[in-house]
Amino acid sequence: PSITVVPEEKKPQTETVTVEEEEVTVTRVLEQEQPQVEEKETPKKELPVHEVEETSTVTLTIEKPRTTKQEDVVLLKDGEELKPSDHVKMTPTSPTTTEIQIVKVKPEDEGDYTVEVEGVEQPLVRLKVHPKPVIRQEIQLPKVQFNEKETLTIVCQFDGTPEEPFTFLHNDQPIVPDSRVTTTVEDNKYTIVVKDLRPKEDEGVYTLKSDHLILDTPSITVVPEEKKPQTQTTTVEEEEVTITTVPEEQQSKVEEKETPKKELPVHEVEETSTVTLSIEKPQTAKPEDVILLKDGEELKPSDHVKVTPTSPTTTEIKIVKVKPEDEGDYTVEVEGVEQPLVRLKVHPKPVVRQEIELPKVQFNEKETLTIVCQFDGTPEEPFTFLHNDQPIVPDSRVTTTVEDNKYTIVVKDLRPEEDQGIYTLKSDHLILDTPLITVV
Repeated sequence: PSITVVPEEKKPQTETVTVEEEEVTVTRVLEQEQPQVEEKETPKKELPVHEVEETSTVTLTIEKPRTTKQEDVVLLKDGEELKPSDHVKMTPTSPTTTEIQIVKVKPEDEGDYTVEVEGVEQPLVRLKVHPKPVIRQEIQLPKVQFNEKETLTIVCQFDGTPEEPFTFLHNDQPIVPDSRVTTTVEDNKYTIVVKDLRPKEDEGVYTLKSDHLILDTPSITVVPEEKKPQTQTTTVEEEEVTITTVPEEQQSKVEEKETPKKELPVHEVEETSTVTLSIEKPQTAKPEDVILLKDGEELKPSDHVKVTPTSPTTTEIKIVKVKPEDEGDYTVEVEGVEQPLVRLKVHPKPVVRQEIELPKVQFNEKETLTIVCQFDGTPEEPFTFLHNDQPIVPDSRVTTTVEDNKYTIVVKDLRPEEDQGIYTLKSDHLILDTPLITVV
């Protein structure tokens, strides 16, 4: 017999649509399995794209039918089952909700994530991972030339326990401890000790290396014993982004000519980091006698560059949330004598672009569109509201509001053409776009 399916008349909707978006949290409501006829008529839903920086933690929240057992929820990456592990955690948070956490994402976590519930595969997210830049810093030593049989001690102490483990290297090879060479780790303190220094064998570059931070000494040389025997111990302390410089006494002109100009240690940081420089000065020097220079030009204190005396002999300089234009050579002038401080290199922070997933993208004329983006905490950077890349100018129909961590766009009495397009929340390093909105 012939079967006729009469399509249901589309009813105009007047409800308010609210979308909540967190920076790296995606919530998906799983669709019920549709009849085959409907599946053929419905185009396959594209995966929303989420871009995150390496080492971020991504949280995916899945809402499932109450009758579905936990073992019937299967996570897939690029079509292959992804088993739960310490890196990918699956936790039921309620009878209808399962939370998936990808802890400290790696570049190899990039891909298409879907979820299979009771044999039905549903789209989840397309994850793009921006590699975190590897920062390389030079450890500044008081001297790089040692005498045979001296002891070299290098201490690197961080403000807190580093997130990533470090390995000890000598000339890019792992250091194998023995009776002369020892390496120790105590909480946030990493130490290399080389006793009874030997020419050639102990010369070169000593390194502390993690996945995203590399600390190198300059090239160490060891002079054979017959030249200048010395038995003193040299200790160097280094903090991750804190440099202490003791100004040298002014030398006579003859000595200045004979001594090559001291090179600036290179420090590489990511944009928006805060850099702290600590300067030790003679007790007799007044705070106004300490002048910070960038590329030879005086740098006046400001909210961005703060100069604070912390003791009679110490002045602290803070560059708050460094920008690419802060890159350059920093020196300090104390009582008219210029001293090297640091060569700062700034890695631009990647701009992350995410798509706001809406329940629908086609609206009827005169409906109201409401978009709410709510963050876990107050964003560090201010956002601007855009429509088709142009700033939104509020009027009697269109309003934009900001309440702490909640950003809202409301467009009433929707109009075809005029209100169609893409709505965006944009800051310096995060861009949130809606899909293309159409008004019928």
